[in-house]
Amino acid sequence: MFPSILKSSKPKPPPQNFRASRPEQPVELAEQDVWALPPNVYWAATAPANKPAPNWLRMVCISDTHNTTDANNYPVPEADILVHAGDFTKMGTTAQIDQFICWLKSLTHIPIKVVVAGNHEVILDKEFYEKHWHRFHTTKEDHETAVNKLKSAGHGIIYLNNEPYTVDGAKLLHKKHQKQKKQSSTNITTKHVDTTGVADMDIDAPAVLDPREGWVEGYRIWASPWQPEFWEWAFNEVRGKLKDIWKHIPEDTDILMTHGPPKYHGDIVPQDKELHVGCEELLERLKVVRPLYHVFGHIHQGYGVSEIEWDGGSHSTVCINASSCTESYRPLNRPIIVDLPPK
Repeated sequence: MFPSILKSSKPKPPPQNFRASRPEQPVELAEQDVWALPPNVYWAATAPANKPAPNWLRMVCISDTHNTTDANNYPVPEADILVHAGDFTKMGTTAQIDQFICWLKSLTHIPIKVVVAGNHEVILDKEFYEKHWHRFHTTKEDHETAVNKLKSAGHGIIYLNNEPYTVDGAKLLHKKHQKQKKQSSTNITTKHVDTTGVADMDIDAPAVLDPREGWVEGYRIWASPWQPEFWEWAFNEVRGKLKDIWKHIPEDTDILMTHGPPKYHGDIVPQDKELHVGCEELLERLKVVRPLYHVFGHIHQGYGVSEIEWDGGSHSTVCINASSCTESYRPLNRPIIVDLPPK
């Protein structure tokens, strides 16, 4: 996230204190705010227990967790996919990356976790880290080791850096279905054995339907950690030059993940006179790609959901600022849930 708006060319040292400076409460959601959300998009506490049908995917969106989340203070609901839009560490050390991976591995109720870096993951930006490591770390750490930790973590963890990943919904759901069938079979018990020796069986768990029906292709994700430059943090680029990165976003992208927001969507910094700090070049690329969903974070105060309508409202891109932490780095913003139909 941006500490404040740039007022000079001198780099600002990174913050050293991530404790809350003042009491904060979770975002309160009025009933009308809940109903104003796009179809099949929910705040975590308001999502229905079940997906619309077994062959739908449930995606949970989070971002900017900054090593503050655990099972006790930040419950993540059951889903098929988790997407994390960056800033998962405080200062981008390998130890903090290990801590994040350990937390992701604990989310055994979510088989796929797609992750992109943010400006706080300084060690993952090789060129930047070579020049500026001393501003963030007392001793220089190894970039390749940090990257390999994420790429080889297993447990369904997918680390992306300006690259695509396709979620094979049929394969994912069928694998989950097979696991549920196996678990259900353990609930089969002998209820009564009659005098002929024939057993009446009682199945405690309901039958689970195979959810592959309706799937033709998967959801195409493309993810990037870059955002407009600010105070010389990682994955920063000069405004106006980001179009050289965004031009690589495939036009058939369904779910776009970037660390920073597009301009005018989840990008307001209130303490700086309601200034929009999102990327204008990213917004221009969105007009071409028109993904179904754009998930990001970076601006903690911009947490929430908005829509960009195309062609007079015939279709739209749902923009999700999924920042989990508040401005003072407390994980009070709940995950945002999306139910995805077969594709």
